[in-house]
Amino acid sequence: MTLSSGLRADLSVNGNPSNTGGPNRPNVVGDWRLPAGQQSLTRWFNTAAFAPNAAFTFGNAGRNLIDGPGLTNFDLALYKSFKFSERMRLQFRAEAFNSSNTPYFGSPNGQVGNANFGQISSAGRPRNLQLGLKLVF
Repeated sequence: MTLSSGLRADLSVNGNPSNTGGPNRPNVVGDWRLPAGQQSLTRWFNTAAFAPNAAFTFGNAGRNLIDGPGLTNFDLALYKSFKFSERMRLQFRAEAFNSSNTPYFGSPNGQVGNANFGQISSAGRPRNLQLGLKLVF
């Protein structure tokens, strides 16, 4: 079982207003946090709380400011061994990765000025079932 808080997401600005050649950070102009009941895949944080940095200036947003969605994962493995002789046995395995099929969503888009700013558009792997036989001799 794995329970984990979300990955931190970094913010940037579309374009290069600071004219430094590197990624630009936006300015924080309000509270970006949303109550858990208001968060959705189309609005993970308050996007109105950020504005692009002015030309030839640096934004005041810190690194890795936004919390991404958390992870709840439960893997399960069942196996049975059948003994044929003293030196030979057959093992049957049934394994389920992410057995509860709980989605693990990716980080929200953190680029101010992007049409998908604040939205989550990716997810991890769904449930994966695997069967196997192993002959041990």
